[in-house]
Amino acid sequence: MLEGHHYFTIDDELGFLEKRTGVAVYDFAFEQFFSCKHPLEPAAIPTVARVGAPKDYAEWHSILNELGITLIHTPEEQLRCTTLAKWYPLIKELTPRSELFENFPSIATIEACFDYPFFMKGSRQTNRHQAALSVIRDRAQLENALAVYRSDPVLHWQEVVCRELMSLRPITGGVEGKVPASFEFRTFWWHGEFVGAGPYWFEADPYDWNETEQQEALEIAKIAAHKIACPFVAIDVAQCEDGRWIVIECNDGQESGYAGASPSALWQNVLAAARRRTEPPDFSR
Repeated sequence: MLEGHHYFTIDDELGFLEKRTGVAVYDFAFEQFFSCKHPLEPAAIPTVARVGAPKDYAEWHSILNELGITLIHTPEEQLRCTTLAKWYPLIKELTPRSELFENFPSIATIEACFDYPFFMKGSRQTNRHQAALSVIRDRAQLENALAVYRSDPVLHWQEVVCRELMSLRPITGGVEGKVPASFEFRTFWWHGEFVGAGPYWFEADPYDWNETEQQEALEIAKIAAHKIACPFVAIDVAQCEDGRWIVIECNDGQESGYAGASPSALWQNVLAAARRRTEPPDFSR
């Protein structure tokens, strides 16, 4: 098997390929909560990779295929749920207006598309939610941010994306220098079935949704998950100050941190959902 990686199966339903990242909201001690098997050869079942974000998923997918490991997402599916260029056209009515610039944009090009303030990010992610590089309030800040984007190790390889800055319901707390924390939640979906959720801003003061808010948020997230149509996705949703819920971000569930979701509950729900998909129909009902 791959050096530094740990392969195991749970309930003969799913395989897992794990490599510790040192990130508390990503790593999880599976063997403390589940009965894991350690076969000498990979099992002929779908595998979830918990190894962080591979630099080249397509190459990673091919290497694992040669070893007999079939990841839950094909390279095409992984692109569809991680890159704004792929998921935005599918759910544009559910998320802020966005523009992806395939070539590095000039100030004039951006100003022709957006008024200040607006939100800017890489096509896949921000760099640790730094407010100075994300919430762009004037031309001087834009000039500085673009200069950083050209050389930043996280951002320089990504296409630049600008998005309409929405007035989100604020929450207290958060981390100085980061994007202001809002009433946002990370939700997880397994083949379109809801399997877990939790507050996105786990570093802020504790917050939670009530039953009505949860129902409204999950309705929006479910539509997005079904339109993106990938096996395991994370859909981040937030409430605007006017009460509307919008999709903030989409990502591969394999690469996503848990935020405030319970990892043990999430994987219990994932395994139960996987089991239901493989059970033969009961014609006696």
